[in-house]
Amino acid sequence: MRQSTQSLNVELQQKEEKPIKISRLINSIYYFIESVFIIAEKKGYRLVAIHQGKLLTDQTYKTAKGARIAFLKMWSYKAWKEGVKAKWSHFYPPDPKWLEKNIHADTG
Repeated sequence: MRQSTQSLNVELQQKEEKPIKISRLINSIYYFIESVFIIAEKKGYRLVAIHQGKLLTDQTYKTAKGARIAFLKMWSYKAWKEGVKAKWSHFYPPDPKWLEKNIHADTG
């Protein structure tokens, strides 16, 4: 059985030539998810969760706070123990190689 792989539709440069900025969930492993990050876009803040090459979440919210709250609503049940709090990095431009590697995920 062959699964098709699609990449997230992410513009690597915005029209004003500003680099993309992300905020990573530093302790994503506590939720048994490899990579969780929020991408700051013109239209809002995009929450992306990827585990073992599979896209788990790709949704846009009006604010970064809204995206963080949505993450907790969707994934807090997976925390390795009760009381774990999500720790997010500040927004920063990621290494282009890291971003390229992480925007390719199986949507199927």
